[in-house]
Amino acid sequence: MHMIDLRLKPDRLVAHAQMHGHNRAQDEDLGYAVHSWLRAALGELAPLTFRLIEQRDGALRLLGYGRADAETLRTHVRQFAPPLAVAVCDWAGAASKPLGEIAWQRGQLLAFEVRACPVVRGKQGERDAFLAQLPTGNEPTPNSRAEVYREWLCSKLKEIARLETFDLKAFRLVSAWRQSHAADERKRSGRRIMRPDALLSGRLTVQEPDAFRALLHNGIGRHRAFGFGMLLLRPA
Repeated sequence: MHMIDLRLKPDRLVAHAQMHGHNRAQDEDLGYAVHSWLRAALGELAPLTFRLIEQRDGALRLLGYGRADAETLRTHVRQFAPPLAVAVCDWAGAASKPLGEIAWQRGQLLAFEVRACPVVRGKQGERDAFLAQLPTGNEPTPNSRAEVYREWLCSKLKEIARLETFDLKAFRLVSAWRQSHAADERKRSGRRIMRPDALLSGRLTVQEPDAFRALLHNGIGRHRAFGFGMLLLRPA
């Protein structure tokens, strides 16, 4: 597994989204646009999870976990990617580092941050985990949003890692557009959905090192292909 670091050009990304019918007023973030671009540019080499960070100068930085290093990505793009997709990224500045040989230790304490989409599935379909537990009638007062999201994150970590501290750093509800999977992009239908967008941080203790490595690779929660679920780590 490799961590990749790409610098994207916002105007070229929007142009790519426009060309493929993904630049819609119903989309309040660039998750779908980046998902579409990654598939067009990198195909099966696209990272499974990524985090899009807007820089102060307006540029976009994409961090991701995937199975290919920067040189492999550059080679693939030169050989196979469409010109419009190639133009979105500064491929000469693409960087990566290998993560596969890192030996995570049982009991290791790490600080983390993750942009998550804390949703649950039930009879009413997919819902914000906080809204799903709001009371009806004379039921007890619900937990706070932060408490609910903490429980949600613990349920995803399971026995892999123990949550030591937790902070809900930021939250918003985001309108997003989801398309069907028709072969012809121009004929795809779609629908508008509202989803929670939460920035979670804290400290955790690794309990199962091998499973923790897989967790990093696969991400946490739903909508990982659209910029959610990438666990970023630093020394605690």
